[in-house]
Amino acid sequence: MAEDDNTTPKAVTPINFESGEAMMAQGSHVLHSYLADTFKAANGGSLPQMEVRFNNVSITADVTVTTEVTAQSELPTLYHTVMRSLAQFSLKKHVVRKEIIKNVSGVLKPGSITLVLGQPGSGKTSFMRILSGQFPMKKNITVEGEMTYNGTLQKVIEKRLPQFVAYVTQYDRHFHTLTVRETLEFAYAFCGGGMSKHGEDMLSKGTPEANREALATAKAVFAKYPDLIIEQLGLQICQETAIGNAQHRGVSGGERKRVTTGEMQFGQKFITLMDEISTGLDSAATYDIIQTQRSIAKNMHKTIVIALLQPAPEVFALFDNVLILNEGEMMYNGPREDVVPYFETLGFKCPHGRDVADYLLDLGTNQQHKYQADLPPGMSKHPRLASEFAELFRHSHLYDNIVQELEDPYSAEVLESVGDTMERMPEFRQSLWENISSLTYRQLIIIVRNVAFIRVRTFMVVLMGLIYGSTFYQVDPTNAQVMIGVIFQ
Repeated sequence: MAEDDNTTPKAVTPINFESGEAMMAQGSHVLHSYLADTFKAANGGSLPQMEVRFNNVSITADVTVTTEVTAQSELPTLYHTVMRSLAQFSLKKHVVRKEIIKNVSGVLKPGSITLVLGQPGSGKTSFMRILSGQFPMKKNITVEGEMTYNGTLQKVIEKRLPQFVAYVTQYDRHFHTLTVRETLEFAYAFCGGGMSKHGEDMLSKGTPEANREALATAKAVFAKYPDLIIEQLGLQICQETAIGNAQHRGVSGGERKRVTTGEMQFGQKFITLMDEISTGLDSAATYDIIQTQRSIAKNMHKTIVIALLQPAPEVFALFDNVLILNEGEMMYNGPREDVVPYFETLGFKCPHGRDVADYLLDLGTNQQHKYQADLPPGMSKHPRLASEFAELFRHSHLYDNIVQELEDPYSAEVLESVGDTMERMPEFRQSLWENISSLTYRQLIIIVRNVAFIRVRTFMVVLMGLIYGSTFYQVDPTNAQVMIGVIFQ
């Protein structure tokens, strides 16, 4: 079960900021609790935070479908190949509207950690990407509904949204020649590096002593921030190892996944969205990462949303809320402890010894018959389709709670974050020239380490130089035709 957040252990000895290992010596909970208390004292008793509200969000795509060509047993001759190619121009095309997400509503509160459950293709990734502002908007895509961040519409802060929301993709995209440490250090640099002027201004609302302590603590943490992330993600052993890829030997798949997660921990984001971060990780590593994210959410008042496919029971217990998607339909969105009792009211019972997450994933599929129990009074049949589950949820008291939360006024802490943080946030953390400098330095490292490319390129340049030199050796410089040939070679 998740630990009692009201009894978070305090530091037995002062936190040592000399390295990431020293900062984590007493555990992530102790570190985050100390940082939260220190920063609150210098920021007027609260921390910057962000509440996300999404109301009846739907995503549809217009997909062009053509009639299929019937497969025939014929010889692969030139005539048949040409005829099949010409037949493509006579196919009838029509547009089909595909619903990706259908009327999803909810509130993601600061200090909470939410699990998004769903089968592959259920809409989890689309949901995460639309909240992060990274959904690919094309002409055939239609997005309906309203998404607000501390009361501000998404379209108003669309360009600055990446500075507030971190999205950890399920795909690992890295430069294979860079080491784990270099990858994280470059991510840290592109997110602004050390303490910003705006950050210093925020830590000036307490007493002079509290302000000095908070500023010194913040600078000490930022000075070793990549070290801290390496320690939190258990990457100490492989930090000097190249990332690698399918053609080049490097770190393991699980370590590569942790690097992907670590890259998005920089930048002082208020919301973290993680998509399928457990791929390639064992249950112990997944538990440690999510337990750290829970500590960050509870102590630093961050909003954490994590999509997983089959979380272990101990991992499932770390979450406050659960959102279940199936075929784009929202089957459930509410407290974790209420999810099993809710589906019992629909005539489904989780067997003893069955993982709750696996049980929930089977509902709305052809496997749900294993969990059917006696129908409660007032119900004539068990729901079978995802749309039927979604319709029943919209008539539940849990959905009424969501509607009420969407209408409730924002807290004073959230409104304070709008003026102090959101309105002053720039579109980019680094200037144009700082970004160019960082990119140039990174690219030089990548080029220098591509030994095979440098050798082949050097050989080609020398060889072509010898060929051209021997071809035009002792030419007549007054011969215009020859000189034109030299120039254009």
